[in-house]
Amino acid sequence: MAFLVDDDFLNSLLERILELKSFEKKTVFSISTTAKQEQSPYFTPVRVCKDFVIGGCIIFDQKHLCSLLENIDGNVDIILSDSEKMIPLHVRKVNYGVVDRSDQLGEVTISNICHQAIKKSYIFEFKPNDLTVNAAWSFLSQRLNYLNGKKICILGSGNIGSKLALKFVECGAEVSIYRRNIDKGNIIVNGLNLIKPESVNAKIQFYSDTAQASSMADVLIGASNGSPIIDENIVKNLRRDCLIVDLGKNNLTENAIKIAIEYSMNIYRTDVTPAIESFVYELLKTQDILKHSCGKKDLGFCNIVSGGYFGRIGDIVVDSIDNPIRVLGVARGNGLLKQALNTTDKDNIERLKKSLSIE
Repeated sequence: MAFLVDDDFLNSLLERILELKSFEKKTVFSISTTAKQEQSPYFTPVRVCKDFVIGGCIIFDQKHLCSLLENIDGNVDIILSDSEKMIPLHVRKVNYGVVDRSDQLGEVTISNICHQAIKKSYIFEFKPNDLTVNAAWSFLSQRLNYLNGKKICILGSGNIGSKLALKFVECGAEVSIYRRNIDKGNIIVNGLNLIKPESVNAKIQFYSDTAQASSMADVLIGASNGSPIIDENIVKNLRRDCLIVDLGKNNLTENAIKIAIEYSMNIYRTDVTPAIESFVYELLKTQDILKHSCGKKDLGFCNIVSGGYFGRIGDIVVDSIDNPIRVLGVARGNGLLKQALNTTDKDNIERLKKSLSIE
């Protein structure tokens, strides 16, 4: 079943595909949505990396998603599909069979549809929120040199804000959180403080007042769902060396931005480029391990295991099943390696090295 979409979208999509291919690198295309519904889909910036180039599209409805999939399958090497169920999509059964009853609409994630529709390109799930969290954490860790003892205020404790708060407090930062819904805010903070390691003395505190939450903060982070939460009064009460981070979109009012500029304060938006680039490398390495390194092989006189495969007592652990070049040890059968080898272990290792010419 075809869906009619406007020519502008299709033309822009085809132009973006051609642009990605022009770099003569491995092509990656991400498909995701956001918690904030918008009228039209839009394309993300092209990110050129050492070994691949990344493009993407933020979609909000069924017709654009289906058109997108029809045009990119086989035209890009890798497709990243949003697995976070932030905005359910309504799709009829005739489209990739994702709904239980043919005459009823159902809710599915982008990833669900993509994995059933894509036949030619490689497809992997990804979590955009987690990439944002990792990018923000890495940026502030390096921008501040270290996080221990820093006071970080997060206005908005949804999925992203809460995950980021946990990462910060685990590094010893004192984290203050504000959320409009006081009951939910307290529940989230109590839960995060229970989850953090017992050895961490720092805590996350909830405030029902933005001025109290941001008082004397080293970093102020806006993490609301696309509605301004940082106003001029908050900025006026901040330390002049406080870093302001817009974690999403439109977290600062126009007057807040003007005041911050007047005070020569630094405002940043989260750049997810490092996070998504490292994530693609992680995907490709995991794919390589699963294809060539992970598993178990019976050599007759012994078994070899690799790539995280759980070895039984006496199995020899090597660096690759397909092409082993190094012996890493002998399995104890409990997930660990033997510290002391018996005669059989030593003989098997020597025989393995001779038969495969490995170290």
